[in-house]
Amino acid sequence: MCRGAKISLAERWNGTSWRLQRTILPNGAASSTFTGVSCASAAGCTAVGAAIVKATRRGVNLAEAWNGTAWRVQAIPTPQGSTGSSLFAVSCTWPRACTAVGDYDTAAGGVVAEAERWNGTAWRIQTMPRPAKVTQLFGVSCPAVRACTAVGFQNTGTGDAQPLAEAWNGTTWHVQAIPLPHNAPGGVLSAVSCTWPSACTASGTDFSTTAPTLAERWNGTNWRVQPTPNPPNFTTSRQEVTLNGASCASATACAATGQYAPGGNAAYFLEAWNGSSWRLVTAPLPAGFAQGALNGISCVPARCTAVGAWSGGPVPIATLALAN
Repeated sequence: MCRGAKISLAERWNGTSWRLQRTILPNGAASSTFTGVSCASAAGCTAVGAAIVKATRRGVNLAEAWNGTAWRVQAIPTPQGSTGSSLFAVSCTWPRACTAVGDYDTAAGGVVAEAERWNGTAWRIQTMPRPAKVTQLFGVSCPAVRACTAVGFQNTGTGDAQPLAEAWNGTTWHVQAIPLPHNAPGGVLSAVSCTWPSACTASGTDFSTTAPTLAERWNGTNWRVQPTPNPPNFTTSRQEVTLNGASCASATACAATGQYAPGGNAAYFLEAWNGSSWRLVTAPLPAGFAQGALNGISCVPARCTAVGAWSGGPVPIATLALAN
């Protein structure tokens, strides 16, 4: 590892405590960052993100696998013609079946969504529809080996960004129609969680000023908007109020992390779905909390863990994990 290089971070929970794990800086990379992780078993995890190449200073796709003992870098292609790329999320149904999504920049100035599939031996780029000049995918969930849903946004350049959802049926990706709340000019989906190919929940933000949090439910036929509450003082937020993480333990139990900046200070909130409605739940703050964010959440029946970062304590920026 180069002295002073920024390297990806991984920590492992053993039921009692969190422990740092040693990750690998790829050969020829100046730095690396993980933005998504999925564990198909206790001894099998895959993390994705981006590495910055020393020679070009451009981002390339990054994937690393945990085998229960150590992390190792996996060879993963970057789309041809890319001037920079990154993967934001990954979902594994078992150690030999993972799908990762993200986007890449083109020489023409476009931003194009991408998806890659791991078959246990190699990562391969998948062909997928790109309905606009700008398409980005931020979240993916695969409830079965041959079923995945990815979410993000698209922008034709003629108006506000619109939510985007694409589904993979084991052979091809296709675009799904996404509705918006009444009077919302646009929006973005940041995360998705599926318990079955016909049961998915996606979360994000819409661009209205009165009800900016966004959650939608897929029933196997169409997506429908779900009413969601908004956090305290959301009208003073100096950034978008968004549900940036989502996880469903069952068809009637989901949780979402939220992020906003009331009065200009970054803060987080939590919401829960009980099968009928979404409600705000108490989100504890570390002692001395000044600012912070929750960036991901994972739930099993009766238990959720959310992770992010915060400031205000003895460390300038510290990792953060919350569990119920």
